[in-house]
Parts: sequence; C-alpha cells; structure tokens
Amino acid sequence: MITLLSNLGLTALFAFALGQTYRVWPPTHAPTDRLLRAALALGAAVVLAWHGHASGQEYGLSLVAVALVTLRYGPLYALPCLLVALIPGLHPAQVLLQSAGVILMSSVLRPAVRIDLSPGPRLLWTLPLIFLTGHLSGALGGPALPPLALLTTMGLQVSAMALIIWALHSRLRLLSASYTFREQAYTDALTGLSNRRQFSDDLGRIEHGDHLLILDLDHFKRVNDQHGHAEGDATLKRVAAALRASLRPQDTAYRIGGEEFAALLPRTSPDDARQIADRCREMARQRPPAPPVTLSGGLARHGLRDDPAATHRRADEALYAAKEAGRDRVLTAPPALPSTLPAPRGPWQALRSVLEQAPDRDFGPAEWNALLRAACDGVPDVQGGSLYVVEAGDFIMRAQIGFDDALLGDRCPPGAQRAWYALNDAAWISGQPRVLRGYAIETAAQHAAELALNSGAQVRGDQWRLTDICETLGVPITDDGHVIAFLNLDRFTPGAAFDASAQELAVTFAAQASLLLAGRARRAREARRTHELEALVQITGALRDARDMPAVLSAMNSMSHVLLDALQSVYMQYDPDSDALVSSGLYGFDETVSHLRLPRGQGLSWTAVNAREVIRVNDLNRDPRSVGTHSVRGAAGLLAPLFSRERLLGVLVVIRHEPFGEDDAQLARAITAQSVTAIERAERIQAVESGRDGILLALGRALEVRDFETRGHTERVLRLAQAVGQDLGLTGEDLAALRDGAYLHDLGKVQIPDAVLLKPGPLDHQEWELMRTHAGAGEDLARHIPGLSPRALEVIRHHHERWDGSGYPDGLQAEEIPLLARIFSVCDVFDALISPRPYKAAWSVPDALTELRRLAGQGLDPHVVEVFLTHMDAHPALPDAPAPDRPRPAARPGER
Repeated sequence: MITLLSNLGLTALFAFALGQTYRVWPPTHAPTDRLLRAALALGAAVVLAWHGHASGQEYGLSLVAVALVTLRYGPLYALPCLLVALIPGLHPAQVLLQSAGVILMSSVLRPAVRIDLSPGPRLLWTLPLIFLTGHLSGALGGPALPPLALLTTMGLQVSAMALIIWALHSRLRLLSASYTFREQAYTDALTGLSNRRQFSDDLGRIEHGDHLLILDLDHFKRVNDQHGHAEGDATLKRVAAALRASLRPQDTAYRIGGEEFAALLPRTSPDDARQIADRCREMARQRPPAPPVTLSGGLARHGLRDDPAATHRRADEALYAAKEAGRDRVLTAPPALPSTLPAPRGPWQALRSVLEQAPDRDFGPAEWNALLRAACDGVPDVQGGSLYVVEAGDFIMRAQIGFDDALLGDRCPPGAQRAWYALNDAAWISGQPRVLRGYAIETAAQHAAELALNSGAQVRGDQWRLTDICETLGVPITDDGHVIAFLNLDRFTPGAAFDASAQELAVTFAAQASLLLAGRARRAREARRTHELEALVQITGALRDARDMPAVLSAMNSMSHVLLDALQSVYMQYDPDSDALVSSGLYGFDETVSHLRLPRGQGLSWTAVNAREVIRVNDLNRDPRSVGTHSVRGAAGLLAPLFSRERLLGVLVVIRHEPFGEDDAQLARAITAQSVTAIERAERIQAVESGRDGILLALGRALEVRDFETRGHTERVLRLAQAVGQDLGLTGEDLAALRDGAYLHDLGKVQIPDAVLLKPGPLDHQEWELMRTHAGAGEDLARHIPGLSPRALEVIRHHHERWDGSGYPDGLQAEEIPLLARIFSVCDVFDALISPRPYKAAWSVPDALTELRRLAGQGLDPHVVEVFLTHMDAHPALPDAPAPDRPRPAARPGER
C-alpha cells in the first residue's frame, strides 16, 4: 500500500509540474514549450520506472508519461521515453515493446482522445485500449502479468492518466478565468479598448523615443443632449474602431475617460507620430444626424530622462492648447528640459543669454565656436569635439576643438554622417546618444570614409587624429523629426568617461541647442522645399515638349545651368555598340570635348554608372579617377547616371566652382528622372517616325515602279528639296512636311487606269484630263494617313502648278502656290531632265540648269530657281541616274 501511495504521489507531483508549464492564456505550444514538456515526461517516466523497480512492485505508471506526451505532441516527442529501458534491473526488451505499443496506439487514438478537451466518456474506452496494447506488446519480450494483476495495473494506469488530465484542465480553466477577469478589469466595456488602469500600467513602461497621443472628442456633450446617450455610445464605438484602424500593430489605443482616448506609439519618429495622429483625427470624423464629430489632440515625445507622468502632463497641455486654438487639430508638445540634471556651467548660460536676444540671427564662426565650447565645458572629461550643421543637405563642420582648423568647412554627406553615428534610424531621428570606443571607432570611421568618397567628399584622416581618439560621444541635434546638426565630443586618453550621466548632459545640451537652431533649420527646410517645387515645375516644363534628343539635351543643359549654377555640362551618351560613353549636348565646353569617348571603366562617369547613384567631387583636378579635365573650368563636379529600368542611357556631368551639396544631388536626381522620361519619349517618337518614313518611302518606290519614273527618283528629289529648303531657312516641321509630300507626290496615280498611265502613245484630250486629276486624287487619299501635316498635302496637290498660272489642278500662280510645292517642282523638273525616260534621253547637268533658268518666271518660281542654282554651284556632284529597267514605249508629248 505504501508503495502504491508513493507511486500515486509521484504521479500527482508530475501532474502539478506539468500544469506549471502553462502560465498564460491562451496556452502556448512553441518549440521550447514542447521540448520542456517532453523532457518533463521523460523525467517522470524514469523516476516512476526506477521507483517501481526499487520497491519491487512495478505498476507501469511510467507508461502514463509516455502516453500523455504522445497524445499531446505526437510520437516524435515520446521517443526519448524509450530510454527507460536502460535502467538496470529491468527487462529491456519488454520495456521497449511496452513503450512502443503505448506510443503506437496513442498515435492512432490521438484524434479521438483530444486531451486538449475536458475529460469525458471517450476516456473510458480509449485509455484502457492504449495501456492494454502496451501490456500485450510487452508480453512478447518478457513474462506476462496474470489476468488479475493486469486488470489492477491497467486500472491504476487509467486512473493516473485521468488524474493528470483532470489536473491539467483545472490549471487551464484557472488560467482562462484569470485571463477573463483581467480582460474585464483592464478593458473598457463599451469600446473594447484598454481602459485607464491598463493605460497607467503601460505608461509606466514608456521608453525614450516613444510618443503619447491624447485625444478628446469636441462638443461630445452636444451629441448626447441632441441625439441621446444611445447615439453617444455609438459615436464612442465608432471612434474606437477608427483608432484601431489608424494605428499600427505595435501601437495601443485606450479609452481613459468619458470621451477621452489615448494611444502609445512605441519607437516612432516625430514625423511618423504626427502622421498617425492626423490619420486618427481624420478617420474618427463621423456624421451622425448633426455636424461631424471632431477630435482635438496633444502629442508628446518621451525623452531620455523624462518622467512618464510629466510626458502625460505635456500631452494634456498640448490637448488643451489645441482646444483653445479652435479644436479639430493635433498640437505637438515642446520637448521637456530635465530639471533634475545639474545645469550646464557658466559658458553655456552666458552663450544662451547672448543668442536668445537674437534667436534668428545668422551664426558666424564666433557663435559656432561658443556653442561647441559650451558643450565641451558642460560635459565632464571632454578633451575635444566638433559641430556639424546641416547646410544644403550636407553636414558642414562649423566648429572644432582639439583638431586642425583646416577641417572647418569640411563637407560630410548624410549617408557618411549616419555611418559614423552607427546606430539605427529610430535612434538617429530621436536624438539618442551613442558612445564608440576602440575598434568601433575605426570601423565606423572606415565605413563613413567609404560613403564620403563615393559622394565626392574629401577624406582627411590625418587631420582628424582618428588614431588618437579613444572614446567619442555623438548626439544628433533634432528638430521636428529632422536631424539639423551633429555634435561630437571626444577623449584622447584611455578610459570610459562617457557614462550615463555624461550622455544625459549631452542630450540636455542637444535639446537646448535645438531650440536655438530650430528657426534657422526650419527656414532652410522651407526654402529648400520651395526651391525643389519650383525646380520640379521648371524641369517638367522644359522637358515636356522635347520630342527629339537635341531638344532633350538642350533642356538638360538649360536646367543644369539654371538650377545647379553650372559653368559647364555635358551629356555622356552610352553607345552600346562600342560599350563606351560618348560626349554630346555640350554646354560651356570647347570643341575638343565633342569627340570625347570613355571606354567602360574609364573616368568618373563610369564610377557613377557602377554606383547607380549621383556622385560629387569637390576637386576634379586632384581626383585620380578624373580623365579629360583639360577643358574643365570649375573645380567641383557632379555626375548623375541615367537608367531606363536596367538599360544605361548615359551620364549627365555638371561642372562649377562651388562644391555640390546633397540638395544639389537631389535636384540632379530630379533632372535625370524627368530626362529619362523625355529620352524614352523621344526614342518612341523616333521609332514611330522612322517606321512611318519607311512606309512612305516604300509607297513612293511602289509608285515609281508603276509609272515611268526611273529608280530612285523620289529619293533624289527628296535630297535636293531638303537641301534647297535648308538654304531657304525652312524649320524642322516644314522640312518634315516637304519630305512627306515628296514621298507621296504621285499617290493619286494609283487611281489612273493602266491603259492611260502606261499608254505607249500620246494621250487624247479625255485621257489627258483624267491624268490631270491625279494631283487632287492624291491629296484626297493622303488625308486618310494619320499624322500627315496640311503642308505635306499642299505639296501633293500643287506640285504641278506653274508660276504663270497654267498648271493644274487649281491654276494657281506666283506666290499663290505654296512654297513647299514650288521647291519640290524645281527639284522634280531638274531630276526629270537629267534622268532617262521612256520617251527621252537624259540631259546633261549644264543643259538641265540652263533649262531651269529659262523656265524661271514661267513655270517655276524664279527665287527658288536662283537658290537651287546657287546650291548646285556649291555642290556640283550628283549621283548617276540609273538606266531604265524596262522597255521604253513611244514618247508622250506634254508630260515632264
């Protein structure tokens, strides 16, 4: 009996220990939880088996632990229990077979047993079957129990199993009840949000950089008075639902009063917190049968040494300020200055009194030095330092102590400054201090130098005394979510002096410096935004109408000059055939640069391509990557690559005297982004026009084949007409219309029957009248061709008009005839004269020119003839006219 009771006691202890592994509701079953419970089952099985063997009365209660872990987590977690067979004195084969039988049957019955459910009638047949299988399996490897002993053992096993399941579910019911009671105690019954009690607990755990948002419904009493409390409750529920929808998963919303709500926003930048607050306010607007319900709010950021109650008080004060300012708005509370910290010493107080008299003044070297001196004097054990201030997008060194004055004006790109800070984004924008020592300083400096070099900054490590710095404390100085300056405080002797109190003093200084520099920084941001918007409008306007590459390049150069103060600029266009960058679109360069070609890997342009980013160089002449700088008039260069998806288009190179800042790089990105769109558009237009020209040329050649024209007549006349048009000062659109009209000038002949068009003899009067209709018919057909200009149609219709009015179809004379048609007529007559026709031999060029002089003022425009003759004097060479490729019919009088 004593042995039986001790075994049952061990079983109860196992049940208690198993229950203690469940501590939360709903219960967790993570891998660590599963392994813990499997290990507990193994321990229970070993202890029960050893205890039974030692007492001489084995009740097989170790199989209970095997069955339990199999039913809960499957056979894999029960396999370690087979180690029980290794206990000395047991029958290993019999124990292994018993355990295997229990594992097998428990796995089969696992869906039916469901020990996660409360005990029920299903256990009356499943549990005996599990243990019976184990005993029958064990009988194959050792002595079997007598029937009465078997029944007794199985009864004890089933009872122990039921006891453990009951104890486990009692524990889970207790956890569930506790969870329910806690939820009721910490949850607002009406809205389902956490209540004020939960808010107070969570507020006590608020961390540095977290934000607290307090919201209050405006004129909520009016809703209750006019529409009843039921509508008021419904409004509160809608506002609560709007808050849930507006917040992030890591944020928590609370109802802390009648119509007052709160939200804790962990690890949030000031900009993001402001956006979340405005989103909550906008989404909470409701329209019951009255004016919309609005929210007023106060937002406060928790500082490094702020008291949670003080943060709550600041958020409340901002809320009341929003109410007084007209409601329906969220105001941000100013940062708190810790009153518990020792005040900075005299130099800082004196500086503050001076600068507060003119907080918006432009700081000079004296003010910057005094600001840094105050920081170094206010934080103990500081031996050197530097102050970087954001200007034109970069961090510019404005003061230094313990270094070389040659570093003043040192330009550090934002990415390099972030690399030197070495902490994450949330720490950066929240102004958290960071301390680097030893190898960490070298690593951060190396990373920052690499990024600075890629951005074109000059890296001067020798003047920085990096090898002498043993410890450095850095603090971002922030305003409204923007880092506006960076403070470095350094030590050159070994030791860890920058402890928590020193960091707190540095943060205090940064907060006060932020108040002094905020106005200057905000004005700079507003000016930069205005400049960026104006620049975007200018860039878009300049590139909007650019339809070909020359126009795009002209716009790019113009924008570089206007927005980036460029002395010189050049577009290095990528040539895929030679895999090189070729200069085009020069501005401010001499002609020697017009033939510059950079093979892959040569020069800074390829550096920008490989980086796929804008790079800046302060001194092109000293940079070893520069090539072809003999024509460069400025010292600083900016190189911006242009990519269309993955296809390289080229690189925009801009030169000026002053170094380029990050703001300039942003403008360059805007110029190149818009330029890529314009280049793609120009390429599409060029492709369409080329395809269209090919179609028109093919159609013109087809008309030549059908008529008696010699091969190449259309192309020869087109070249002559384009040359004469250029000599007459025609624009690009006029030359394009002349080209299209030349392609299609005889389009109307497709409607002339072959019997007339190809008649070997002279035409009679009726046939000649039919032939004269081809000019008007060609115009009618060409009107259906998309994109054909009206001036091209004039060429088709009027190229047979004569200066003296004897032409057709309209009998126009002199300048009534469109100029493009007059130009084409002169060139057409000339080519007809020097080309062989079926009814005549080719004339010599001098004879043809003499004939043109004779026709001037009769059939042809005398001024156009004069320009044509001048052009021929300057370009006497002409391609040989090809011989006719088919038999010649008899002459056709009256046709030229």
